Amino acid sequence: MHTLARLYHPITGTPFQQDETYREVAPCAALQPYIRCFWGSDRPLPERPGEGGIVIPDTCMDIIFHIDYANNRLSSVFCTLDEHSYRTPPSDASGGLSATFAIRFYAWTACLFSEGSLRGQSNAHLPADAFFRRVEQALAPLLFDAWTLSARIQAAEQTLLKLLNPGCVDAAVLNAVHHLLKTSGRARIAETAASLALSPRQLERRFDAVMGVSPKAFASLARYQLLWQEMVTSPRFNPLDAVDKFGYTDQAHLLHDFRSRHLMSPREALELARR
Repeated sequence: MHTLARLYHPITGTPFQQDETYREVAPCAALQPYIRCFWGSDRPLPERPGEGGIVIPDTCMDIIFHIDYANNRLSSVFCTLDEHSYRTPPSDASGGLSATFAIRFYAWTACLFSEGSLRGQSNAHLPADAFFRRVEQALAPLLFDAWTLSARIQAAEQTLLKLLNPGCVDAAVLNAVHHLLKTSGRARIAETAASLALSPRQLERRFDAVMGVSPKAFASLARYQLLWQEMVTSPRFNPLDAVDKFGYTDQAHLLHDFRSRHLMSPREALELARR
């Protein structure tokens, strides 16, 4: 898992956004193989109207806590693996103090902290306590007393290190993920399964239990995410070069696949990311 965390750094649709309402922070070294990042607001802030945003398939899963200090209430939601982008609705302005705090897992690590099976759980927002009861019970009381993002992260790291269950690691899934990432999602699933002495159906069942999607679906998501990373980080991104690198039939195929995942053209996506 250390190798995967060093190899793959999934990003959001607005990877440069860092302000008092949203900040990403890397976990401590012991949790870096399992946690992509922690994110949330710097401190409790008055709730103000917001225009909403876009959530893209980042091949991660999140537990999101909303801390309502005005009403002494905490709610949480578990966001499973998304296969398509969606727009978040505009937010209302209550004026009360609140904060957001979230734990972002890699697709293959959420199961190491979950008590419930993730089989068939994709494209959904679900009650966090149905899957992460121990995490929520241990962490939720601490969040009310943590008035800064760094304090919440410290509490979360202590909780997650205690609850981490490395015995749930599926080595075959990790090896398959590594192979799919190294080939930019182009590897054939049958060949990947055969290299692990598994049938395609066996590998599919194991991916479903860990991520809630098939290896084919994950490979397609990884290809899209790697393409998006290249668009964002390369100052001279060339779609024709990307066609060959990521195994698309032609430029039209690449553009169609990207738009179907991202809800906009590459040019529009980059304008939004850099705004």
